[in-house]
Amino acid sequence: MDGSLIGALRVTLGIDTAVFEEGLGIAQKRLNAAGKRFQQVGQQMSDIGKTLSVAVTAPILAAGAAAVQGAQMQAQAMAQVNAALASMGDGAGRTADQLLKASDALELNSLFDGDEILSKVTANLLTFGNVADEQFDRAQQAAVDLATRMGTDLQSATVMIGKALNDPIKGISALRRVGIQLSESQEGLIRSMVATGDTAGAQSIILGELERQFGGAAKAAADTSPLASRPGRNRTGWRRYRRDPDPRH
Repeated sequence: MDGSLIGALRVTLGIDTAVFEEGLGIAQKRLNAAGKRFQQVGQQMSDIGKTLSVAVTAPILAAGAAAVQGAQMQAQAMAQVNAALASMGDGAGRTADQLLKASDALELNSLFDGDEILSKVTANLLTFGNVADEQFDRAQQAAVDLATRMGTDLQSATVMIGKALNDPIKGISALRRVGIQLSESQEGLIRSMVATGDTAGAQSIILGELERQFGGAAKAAADTSPLASRPGRNRTGWRRYRRDPDPRH
């Protein structure tokens, strides 16, 4: 190979190498720039992920906490009901499951929570051994209506009604003291019914008067509440996390 050819090759190789190295340098710079952009995008995605995590997780955690609290409240309320059933027997003619469903129905048509109804109305009313069957159901509704209209607590309303129904003759005087008046004919009919052993009939007269004076009070209050359009709501706005969520059941 002559010297001129070798010289030409050297020049050509030198130029090609320089171009190649220049190309590598440009490619490296572009890769570095792309890497930085990917890193920036990755950080942005991470920041978005953190924001989404807080926005999504916080409500889920809140709902979970409400569910746990609701389950605890239900367990405590039902413990009181079961204790009353155990001590009083089945005199009320209602099972624990029936009483639970009744509390749901009362909750949906009042401003009171179902667990509060179980612990303050149902459990207390069970201790009055002479109140049973239809009269028991009507008494629960009467307690919720009375407490709503009079602005009293559920327990006080329940105890007053329970005493009046457990001993209707004495109940006449007890009701009169709190402003619930029965007519003379009603009082006479109550006395005659009790004398003949028709306690349920005497209770129906008292309940009928309570329904005449206070019936519908709880539902009216619920219908005007901002939460009234939410099936299964209670005063906190959360449905108690238990049982079938369908309020029709």
